[in-house]
Amino acid sequence: MRQDNGFLEKITNDRVVLGAQTVTHQPSIVEAYGDMGLNFVWVDFEHIGSTPENSTMFENLTRAADVSGTELLVRIPGNNPSLIRKVLDSGVRNLLIPRIETAADVRQAVEASRFSYGGDIGERGIAASRVSGWGSDLNQEYVDVEDQNTAVGVMIENTTAVENLTEILGVEGLEFIVIGPADLSVSMGHPLDYSHPMVQQTIDQIQETAKENEIPVGRLANSTAEAKDLINGGAQIIRISSGEIAALRSIVETRLDELTEFSVNE
Repeated sequence: MRQDNGFLEKITNDRVVLGAQTVTHQPSIVEAYGDMGLNFVWVDFEHIGSTPENSTMFENLTRAADVSGTELLVRIPGNNPSLIRKVLDSGVRNLLIPRIETAADVRQAVEASRFSYGGDIGERGIAASRVSGWGSDLNQEYVDVEDQNTAVGVMIENTTAVENLTEILGVEGLEFIVIGPADLSVSMGHPLDYSHPMVQQTIDQIQETAKENEIPVGRLANSTAEAKDLINGGAQIIRISSGEIAALRSIVETRLDELTEFSVNE
C-alpha cells in the first residue's frame, strides 16, 4: 500500500484541509467523501462505533480512502500504546488522541507511533500487516518512511491541558492539535455555552499559543460561514460536517418541512 500522507504534507506546508466525520464507519461513506474531494475523513471511536481493535474494519476503511484519494483521521478512545500500534498497522496514518492533559500523555502517544523517537528506539513494533504489504516491504526504508508519514494529534479539551499547553506543544513529533469546544466548555463550568466570554477567550488563547509554536490547529465548523471564519482566523484543519446522519437529517427535514401540506401524519 502507499506510504505517503497527503493530510500531513498539506498541514506541514501551511495549507488548509477540509474533512467530514463518519458515524457509521462504512467504507462506502469514506469512498464517497473522498470522491467529493474531501482531504480527510474523521472516524470517531471515542464516543461511537464498534471496537477500534477490529483490524479488518480499518483495513477496509483505509482501502476505501486509498481508492478515493482521501486520508483517514482516526480518533481512538484514549492514549493506549497497544491500540495506537494496532491501528497504525492496518494502514491508518493520522491519529487523534482525546482527553490528554500533560506533555507526558502526548509523548507516550507519539513514541508509540514511532520506530525511532528522540534519538532513541521508539515503541512501535514491526508487523507483517497491511501497512507493510503483509511483510513483503519490511526493510529499513519502510521503517524510515513510516516514521516520516505518521501524524499524531491531540484534542485540547479541558482546563488541565490548557494550563499545560506550552509543554504539550513542545513535545517532539506532535503534528497538530484539535480544539474540542464542547468538553472544554464543560470543564470550565459553562456546558455547551461556546459564546461565553471565558470559553471564547480560552479557545482564542489555545489557537494563538499553537500558532506561536508553529503547530497546526483543527476546528469544528457547523456552517460554511463558520468554516470561512475559522480559516481566516488561522485554523488549518476544518471538519465541516459532524456526520452523515446529521447531514441526512438536515436535508430530509428541510424537504419535509417544505412539504407539510402533503404530510401523511396529519
